[in-house]
Amino acid sequence: MAALSADRLISCGIQLLEVLSAAPGQRCTRTAAAQALHVDVDAIPQIVDTVSALSDRTSGARVALTLDGETLSLTGDAALIMPRRFSLEESMVLAHVLDVLNLDEETREHIRAAVMPLGEAPEKARIAEPARYGAWFGKLSEAIEDGIRCRMTYRSLEDDDAHERVIDPIAVTEEHGEMYLIAWNVEKDAERRYRLDRIQDVTFTEDSIEQHGAQLMDTAASLRESGQHVRLAVPSLAYLQRLDWAGIGEIAEEPDGSATCTLFFDSKHWLFDQLLSAGGDIVLLDVPELAGELAAYAEELLASVDR
Repeated sequence: MAALSADRLISCGIQLLEVLSAAPGQRCTRTAAAQALHVDVDAIPQIVDTVSALSDRTSGARVALTLDGETLSLTGDAALIMPRRFSLEESMVLAHVLDVLNLDEETREHIRAAVMPLGEAPEKARIAEPARYGAWFGKLSEAIEDGIRCRMTYRSLEDDDAHERVIDPIAVTEEHGEMYLIAWNVEKDAERRYRLDRIQDVTFTEDSIEQHGAQLMDTAASLRESGQHVRLAVPSLAYLQRLDWAGIGEIAEEPDGSATCTLFFDSKHWLFDQLLSAGGDIVLLDVPELAGELAAYAEELLASVDR
């Protein structure tokens, strides 16, 4: 193998930094690096030594570039040729933070252009406070990116206490101002959505996620897939249009001007709260046992107020 000239070593060193900057985790094999640089694989150690020997004249800082067996690694951000960019989920958090900080628009745009995903602009966050993301957003984002199966402690609306679920996290999404985790529930073998602010704990398992053919359903589709359903009567179509419930479907206008609809839901407590707050304007149809449960629920609420 002919020795590389000094100019060629420097040129290859810069190309190597470009390759590692674009590689997942800033790592690649020695063979892949040699192919990208169009050099013999035996020349890679010499190129690594050359790059590692270069230092900043003022600070003395050096590129943290290592060759461990067949693996090349670039450590830290100092030698990245391209800026490190956030995932779309991370950029949603950044977009919210930029909106609440007292920064001029030009500065915000510089930050967005520097770190947000190229060609993708996250929908402006309609989130009142960072707590909507919950305490586990970062860990879940890491699990999604690295493909890690998780154990999650979660309290649904129906539960008084939180319960553990084994999940394969798929994506974090925002809908109507709320943040949701889309994940595959391993025990139920089905796609589910979880509110981030109801998650109480997340731990990584030793297992990797499996590919389940998830559909990334929105709330409406998820309710139709896994929720219960009931038929409701309301005073008018206009009244129905004011309701922002994701599970509304199969709407029909009646001859007297009233309207009926099918409502898909996943929590009886949520349904009962909505019906009681409507003050009799919304009526349950054809489900007498559910009407009995509603009456018992209302009695419990009145008893708790009396106490």
